[in-house]
Amino acid sequence: MKAKRTVLALLSAAAGAVAAYYLTEAYKQAKAKCPPFRKRTYSSARELVDAFRVFWEQPELLLSVRQNPAITPAFSEKLMLTVTGANGCRYCAGVHTEIAKHLGLRSDEVGALLRGEIGQGTVDEAPALFFAQQYAISGGNPDQDLLRGLTETYGDRTARDIISHVQLMTIANLVGNTFDALLSRILGKPAPDSTLGNELAVLATFAFGIMPLAPILAIRAQLACAIEA
Repeated sequence: MKAKRTVLALLSAAAGAVAAYYLTEAYKQAKAKCPPFRKRTYSSARELVDAFRVFWEQPELLLSVRQNPAITPAFSEKLMLTVTGANGCRYCAGVHTEIAKHLGLRSDEVGALLRGEIGQGTVDEAPALFFAQQYAISGGNPDQDLLRGLTETYGDRTARDIISHVQLMTIANLVGNTFDALLSRILGKPAPDSTLGNELAVLATFAFGIMPLAPILAIRAQLACAIEA
């Protein structure tokens, strides 16, 4: 029995050593392939909370986005892909690529939108896609002329719904990028304008503060619509 235990202990130690070796090699390879981190992230948990607060305080915005007949599902996805491409979130890119294809967008259209080629939209969609792109590029501070032009082109409600689309996608993008910043830090290439504490705070706030509130926010949106009706 003692000999059997000794053999098992040796085998376990050997397996652990092999696993450690391959993990170390995988880490080295990932580190070598990891480029310098240059994507936009949340600068603080407070910035994330402020972005979410817009919808928490005005839950009716969410329902308006869903029920606006001027923004078709395909148009909605084009907005999402445009923002995601500008922000560079690989997680959102993967998810919305599949959704867009399911809605009938071709692979070349999806790829072009992610590369920032907004000419893939129709004439009616182009102003909104340009706004979405500039919103992301400007870090959420688009030119006031763009905001006015958006309202003049689409009217108050649809312009507001387009902005809501962009803001919602930005939240998802920047959370995803913040997670990538943490991974990049682990690989020895931290984001220049972030800290470990900030990244952990943002991700914890999203996971334990915002995500649990999402179902409640959906209910509040429905109630707000019922009250208005």
